[in-house]
Amino acid sequence: MDKLKEKKEVVQSFKELFSKSTLTIVTDYRGFTVAEITDLRKRLHKNNADYKIAKNTLIKLAAKETNLTELEEFLKGPTAILLSFGDPTACAKTFVEFIKEIEKGQIKGGVLDGKLLTKDEIKTFASLPSKEVLLGQIAGLLTANTASIVGIFESLIRDIALLTEEVAKKNSTGKE
Repeated sequence: MDKLKEKKEVVQSFKELFSKSTLTIVTDYRGFTVAEITDLRKRLHKNNADYKIAKNTLIKLAAKETNLTELEEFLKGPTAILLSFGDPTACAKTFVEFIKEIEKGQIKGGVLDGKLLTKDEIKTFASLPSKEVLLGQIAGLLTANTASIVGIFESLIRDIALLTEEVAKKNSTGKE
């Protein structure tokens, strides 16, 4: 009876994690040592993410109850779930860099805001700049465009002032 209660708690825990996560990646952790998993969890924790290992049947139960049934196709063999609760790009980037670094493990697939992702899409997603960098780039573009618009208006005002001054001079010289 204790094992059944334990399994229900694991399923409930995954349901809560799935409902809070912005990105869920299913991975194969084959070959990872305990020290490597600990290191990975520390790196992910800095990006507001977690790395959980559980039996596929328990993950499937939790996925079904949270409308993440798409994950089922990836739940074969040794499985660990990477859950991002913050910037999903940073989380994906951390994991991709980690598996390149230790040359073990692989991405099976994932879900980003309800959309199923293949392992190649996740790797591409991981290569994107972080949200903060993208926002900075957009702000830079907006600032640059605003500055050029201001420059155009300043030159128009200057041209109108010069034209008015020339007309005034012409009118004053024409009256004498």
